[in-house]
Amino acid sequence: MKIRTVLLVSVALGAFALASSAFGQSAHSSAATVVTTKKTSLGTILVTSSGQTLYLDASDKPGHPACTRGCLSIWPPLKATGTPKASGGAKASMLGTTKIAGGITQVTYNKHPLYTFASAATGTSGEGENGFYVVSTSGSKIANTTKTTSSSSSSAGGGSGW
Repeated sequence: MKIRTVLLVSVALGAFALASSAFGQSAHSSAATVVTTKKTSLGTILVTSSGQTLYLDASDKPGHPACTRGCLSIWPPLKATGTPKASGGAKASMLGTTKIAGGITQVTYNKHPLYTFASAATGTSGEGENGFYVVSTSGSKIANTTKTTSSSSSSAGGGSGW
């Protein structure tokens, strides 16, 4: 009788642990992508919840992103998880999504697809590189007129789709 009770308690605890694990995974995977803001020398800009700067590609046309294939390895799209949420000075009414190659849902802001810069975890080092610009809270590009683009950056591709 004692062994049977121990066995039943063990099975019940195992089932509880399994259910808790499954619940935790589903709760985590349904967390929404958050677009927030950060104050920089360029002004208040859009960033991810982890502080990574968000960019727009000036070559993008509504419904037709110019950055495809190899370009996406340098300028990864901000992928949507759930319905995107706004935080800080970001405006929820400007958030949206678009489908891109590979079935990826990309977050948009003021209808511009949003990208990060693979070469920088934070900061604005991608500003002005090959047609990619930091995004303001109004949803427009912030063009830093003092930045010069080096000839070596032409391989970073904006608009080429390579």
